[in-house]
Amino acid sequence: MVEISAFLGPEFYGFILPFLFTFAIVYGLLIKANLFGKNERVAPMLALVIAFFVTAVGGPTLAAFFTNLFGGASMFLGGILVVILLVTLVSGKSQTMNLAVIVITVLIGAFLFLSSSSATGFIGIAVDSTTATLAFALVVILIAIYYITRPEGATAKKD
Repeated sequence: MVEISAFLGPEFYGFILPFLFTFAIVYGLLIKANLFGKNERVAPMLALVIAFFVTAVGGPTLAAFFTNLFGGASMFLGGILVVILLVTLVSGKSQTMNLAVIVITVLIGAFLFLSSSSATGFIGIAVDSTTATLAFALVVILIAIYYITRPEGATAKKD
């Protein structure tokens, strides 16, 4: 199987991507700051020069930094997405929900995220797929038992 990094080559990650990223950031900042007024040709030229200087100095080190940065950010944003999905799953269409349910759901999502983010897990507790499956099944069973045995006055309002 071909790895993407081997397929695209080291030049792509070591020069092209850092160059494009630096150019886009500098160009966006120069346009947003409106330093040159109506002269719109200065900002792209300055961004081009700065991007070449940054990639000439940074090279593979800069590429490795961006790879680690965006890899970690993607994992963190994925964890936030899982927590949001869990809260949405619990709340459904209703906009109001018990604060305790939200807190418990966020804590469960945070624990799952932290325990899956390293080999040793969160505070030395690693959760493998079997344990996670059993925990999920237990949570589903407990929720089903709660909904079956809850008092009549505790029924949810229909939207």
